[in-house]
Amino acid sequence: MRTDEANGGRAGLVRELGAWDATAIMVSNMIGVGILTFPGLVAVALGNRELALAAWAIGGFASLAGALVHAELGSRHPNAGGDYVFLREAFGRPAAFLSGWTSFVVGFPGAIAASSFAAAQAFLDAVSPQASRWSAVALALALLAGISAVHAAGLRQSRLFQNGLVAGKLTILAVLIGGGLLATPAPDATGPLPAGPPPAIAALIVLFAYSGWNSAAYVAGEVREPRRNLPRALVGGVLLVTALYLAWNLAYFRMVPLERIGSINVGGEIARAIFGEKGMQVLSVALACVFAGSASAMVITGPRIYYSMARDGLFPSSLTEVSHRGRVPSRALWLQTLWAAGILVSGAALTPAHEGVSRTFEMIVDWTAFAILPFAALTTASVFVLRRREGSGTTFRVPCYPWTPLVFIVVALGVEVGFLVVGLRPVNAVIGILLVLSGVPAYLFWRKRPGSR
Repeated sequence: MRTDEANGGRAGLVRELGAWDATAIMVSNMIGVGILTFPGLVAVALGNRELALAAWAIGGFASLAGALVHAELGSRHPNAGGDYVFLREAFGRPAAFLSGWTSFVVGFPGAIAASSFAAAQAFLDAVSPQASRWSAVALALALLAGISAVHAAGLRQSRLFQNGLVAGKLTILAVLIGGGLLATPAPDATGPLPAGPPPAIAALIVLFAYSGWNSAAYVAGEVREPRRNLPRALVGGVLLVTALYLAWNLAYFRMVPLERIGSINVGGEIARAIFGEKGMQVLSVALACVFAGSASAMVITGPRIYYSMARDGLFPSSLTEVSHRGRVPSRALWLQTLWAAGILVSGAALTPAHEGVSRTFEMIVDWTAFAILPFAALTTASVFVLRRREGSGTTFRVPCYPWTPLVFIVVALGVEVGFLVVGLRPVNAVIGILLVLSGVPAYLFWRKRPGSR
């Protein structure tokens, strides 16, 4: 079945994805660097393991609220592009463009670069621990090119490949969580946790780890029966990930001695406690698959935004092209891949020799997290505008309206304000703002072009 996004007589996107396919994209997008590295930082920032678990539960609840709102928005406008489409329909093209621009400049490519490098580094840690930085970069570029080639080949191949990756990812996490919950626990030491960053950073970390909860909406133009399957994917995906995150933290706190909580190698700490030092090598290969799955999911979702922007005349018109055989926006996909490769190489080149490249990508994550939270809140607010303008007659309606969208908006804006008030990494906050504002001249340029609608 061809979607309504078809453009004239040209090939358009097709609705071949089921509820599980969309869920797999979303789950793989969410489970990545954040949950695998940051639970210890959240714990030491809050100074208490119970508070840390509560923070992860609250993050899941807020993400569920956002997912419920996106389920209604996607039911109203089941087209490719996700937040870009919802913002365009509710607040107009300028707000939508700035959101899409931020996603293109650093949001998706930066995260793809970070995940690809993490996958390459994890694999080399297992097979060649002394490999140079540029060996990891070369392997990351090869991985990125291979993943992009699979997704550019066609929607069917893309769907099967991504489903396989997410199945592997869930299996790996299940083994580690099961081992952590069943094995003999570490001696429970008393006393305070190691010193950590201010508590405000914990909120930003948790929301970043849950980011991607809306990714199923980006492929709404390719989901069969979207008014039924999209809510299932969004709500089911958040519930699954929240359960995994809480279990992962419980396993971490159960198996890791108190004095070692705070390490960013959370998976490594669990594996060491369960399998010993040799288990670390096996884990490194497993983590490479997990990080590759995250990169793969973002390679799929990002191009749907640029495709929709191009259809509105706000990006190069060539990005509206959908491959006749594969029915995917292949040019938009390869443009994103090239940009991600540029960020990857630049990040490695600009990182001082005595620092790890991962620190550079952490900065990019900071820029992204700070820049996307206001757009996430604004997108959630779209439901108020669209309900007033279009009525409430959709297949799916947000429960407990208007409190459900207000929960997510308050949490997102509260974290943003807390980030500013505490003054954590103010330079990164400024860079995030500048990245968004750089879209203003870009929008004015594209708006004046003949193809703009």
